[in-house]
Amino acid sequence: MTPFRNNGHLLANQIRFNKVLSSCRQVVERSISLLKGRWRKLSLLNHSSVKQMTKIIMGACVLHNFALVHDDFDESYFLEEDDDDDDFGGCDGFPRNRPAEQKRQHLLNLIAG
Repeated sequence: MTPFRNNGHLLANQIRFNKVLSSCRQVVERSISLLKGRWRKLSLLNHSSVKQMTKIIMGACVLHNFALVHDDFDESYFLEEDDDDDDFGGCDGFPRNRPAEQKRQHLLNLIAG
């Protein structure tokens, strides 16, 4: 989801929305990084097939949680932060998506509530 573009004229609730969105994105990025550390093949996913990518990542999450429940946890699975590995960033190159903008506005209204 694209944050509101900060051109110096954002409303307070739009700024708050951008902060919440950024916080959520950081959690997702850390989770993906953890999964990539545990299953290195995830780095080779075909990024053009979102449907397939989603199923594979969900499966990796299930396997990860199963391993945690059965005490198969090793700190070496964690990756160091890598600023160059931003596979999930930058939506500026994508065409405008009106339904997505409406969904973003709906979420903004919910948190402003």
